[in-house]
Amino acid sequence: MNMSIARAGRPTTRTLGVVAAAVATVSLLAACASGTGTTAGSTDDESTAAAAAADVTVIDQTNLLLATAQETLEARGLEVLVADASGQGRTIDDPTQWVVVTQDPITGTVEPGTEVTLTVRMTTDPAN
Repeated sequence: MNMSIARAGRPTTRTLGVVAAAVATVSLLAACASGTGTTAGSTDDESTAAAAAADVTVIDQTNLLLATAQETLEARGLEVLVADASGQGRTIDDPTQWVVVTQDPITGTVEPGTEVTLTVRMTTDPAN
């Protein structure tokens, strides 16, 4: 009985997806027709505003698990580099077993793709 319910829901989902796509297309065409879309003659102020909107904010991830820190930073379009705080160069196989000790840069606004270095220690290491 559950199988028939799941199957019955699929066509509705597809229909809603098609309707949503149609509404988006009509809205886009209406914006183009009314002249509210981006034009080739946009000003430098508009270009600067668009570039500023593309920048991302770095959030301090110290004292969090490496897994959480990586997910947060990568979701913002940043590159994450990881270093072992002990200097031993240990392999970081399980990011849920490591805690962020330091971060560079720690905060600020940067371009997408900027590298953020996280220095980590194992959860079993002393927290000096």
